[in-house]
Amino acid sequence: MKSLKKEPVVRVKTIDDIMGMAHGYQRSMALFAALDLGVFSALAKGPADAARLARDLSADPRRLSILLNALVGVGLLGKQGNTYRNGELAGRFLADGPHSKASILLHHLDCWPEWTSLAGRIRTGRRAPGKGKGYQENFIRGMEDNSRERAVSVATQNPLRDGERVLDLGGGPGTYAVEWAKRYPGAHVTVFDLPETLAVTRKILKEKGASRLVALREGDFLRDRLGGPYDFVWISQILHAFSEKECLFLLRKVRRAIAPGGRAAVQEFLLERGGTFPPGPAFFSVHMVAVTEGGKAYTSGEIAAIFRSAGFRRVKRGRPDIRGVGVVWAFV
Repeated sequence: MKSLKKEPVVRVKTIDDIMGMAHGYQRSMALFAALDLGVFSALAKGPADAARLARDLSADPRRLSILLNALVGVGLLGKQGNTYRNGELAGRFLADGPHSKASILLHHLDCWPEWTSLAGRIRTGRRAPGKGKGYQENFIRGMEDNSRERAVSVATQNPLRDGERVLDLGGGPGTYAVEWAKRYPGAHVTVFDLPETLAVTRKILKEKGASRLVALREGDFLRDRLGGPYDFVWISQILHAFSEKECLFLLRKVRRAIAPGGRAAVQEFLLERGGTFPPGPAFFSVHMVAVTEGGKAYTSGEIAAIFRSAGFRRVKRGRPDIRGVGVVWAFV
């Protein structure tokens, strides 16, 4: 059997590497600024010069042209004379459209204030600053961006039986729930999340023509009843936002909500034992330090141990993909 590819490791070996790491924010912020201004979606309508784009985007033409030239330099935009156009990647993933990743990227921009106070947060543990306008919508739509393709493979590899009651816990945009409901119409699928999250979910479901495919249940899963009983509870990218104590509390609630013979599954960015690899989950764990009170990336072994402490009898760990995303299953 072929082994799965590992996430490529870019090691810091020279002073130039250190300087490159330190200057990385400049490329990030140039990308975020272009997204926030609407550059890529504007150019999706056709090539334009800086003056025309500045009028359309209510921007300063001189400063905008400097930003556009930098984006040409990294290949996101093309330029002929004074006219700019989207590069292939920008047109596909950064402009409005079915493959756009703009929302998840704008969510990273929303997290910028918390990252700028990372040292103080590590030093004192003080609470992160409040969320800005649009944070929740960018975040939930970003989760849709991230899970759109993966939901297809997850639903295909994990079929549901007619009549099964399924809970997508903290399901956000409902991407996995909708994919299961479309493929297995005999199942009954519910998305559980906060009222402010489900307000965005309803918009997304309406846009996809999927409003009638899944049920929505409002609540705080740490405080409110989960409903049930359920035959299957899906928990995707939730545990990393919480401490081990909170994860145990939540999985005990999940265990009580599952019918005899039922199962649960946790999907996460999984660290290998020791917590230093792969780089993606390792740095995502730092992100959790910046934006949560007690969260971190977990190993599959840590999640399996929490499942067992919560009262699940059998646990099965799947192999993570190249990005470190994997699933841990538990059975009652």
